[in-house]
Amino acid sequence: MPIVNMTEVLARQILKDPELQKLLPCHCDQCLDDVLAMALNHLPPRYATTDEGQLYVQVEYLRPQLRSDILRELTQAALRVSSHPHHPGSGDADASPAEDEGGSRA
Repeated sequence: MPIVNMTEVLARQILKDPELQKLLPCHCDQCLDDVLAMALNHLPPRYATTDEGQLYVQVEYLRPQLRSDILRELTQAALRVSSHPHHPGSGDADASPAEDEGGSRA
């Protein structure tokens, strides 16, 4: 089984929340990836290599503090990206918000 960053898995799930989606005027892959990269740069990774490890992290996710931390970082990142989208047609050819936060764009 590959190594899985469960923080990323959980953040991807939360990013689908309709309330969080309302913060983003654009839902293209680039904007969603920028939001995810920016948020993950501010959250501790939680790696798992087994199904049991993944279940442990998912149970930990039920704790209000972890969910709140992920939601807070995603919200802040969504607000930044919505203010400064960096994708084709946005009219801004500078670095993306994810790069500004140390993220990478492949």
